[in-house]
Amino acid sequence: MKSHQTKISSMLKLFCISIIFCIIISGCAALNKTKLIEAGAKTTKAAILTDSEIEQYAREYIVYSDKQNIVCTDANPNHKKYSDRMNKIVGNANTLNGKKLDIKVYYSNVQNAFACANGSIRIYSGLMDMMSDDELFGIMGHEIGHIANKDTKEAFRKALLTSALLDAVGSTGNTAAALTESQLGKLTEVFANAQFSQKQEYAADDYGYNYLKKNGKNPKAMASALRRLQTLFDDPRTDKSKIKQLFSTHPDSKKRAERLEKKK
Repeated sequence: MKSHQTKISSMLKLFCISIIFCIIISGCAALNKTKLIEAGAKTTKAAILTDSEIEQYAREYIVYSDKQNIVCTDANPNHKKYSDRMNKIVGNANTLNGKKLDIKVYYSNVQNAFACANGSIRIYSGLMDMMSDDELFGIMGHEIGHIANKDTKEAFRKALLTSALLDAVGSTGNTAAALTESQLGKLTEVFANAQFSQKQEYAADDYGYNYLKKNGKNPKAMASALRRLQTLFDDPRTDKSKIKQLFSTHPDSKKRAERLEKKK
């Protein structure tokens, strides 16, 4: 009898442990399910961000970027030659679809340039030092092409879809949430490593070529600018990380230049 009671007691203990285990598992499953739903909702929100919301994030990004770099101004004698030259190069070709573009120069020996979804373009003085006015105009046209073709909006959308930034894209009352300093720093890192597709690069190259032609400049300067970039990229002394935004692994600048040189 005692043995039978002991057996029943052991069975009851095992049953209780099993119940507790099931509760724990169910709780974890519910918790994981909740997290998955929340993550899915954030990802969906990032994926369906409106153009105006993307442009808002781009404005926040460029304000942050300008604070992290030295923007050339007429007030500084060391900067003035760059700001004056850029103003001369841009001339009246500083609008896109009737909207004025925000084009500025960063004072740095980095050879780079980039565009943002809100119509901002930043060109580094190091790039200006190695190119002619027409070549720089072609690079500017290339960057405008990325804006016009909405490549930059897609790049920002992808950056915001990274896990570190998903919390930033929640909204209240149809107003996109502002980015924190740390999120802006993460966005800078992600966006700096973004690369456009072959189709996007070719389309932006064509835009730069036609932009030169439209404004009475030598369209072949777009090809020569790309050849200069390839020479820079081929130089073993070049820090590739500082010019990554100007390159794509598919295709390389040499092939892009050759393609443009065949144009009539």
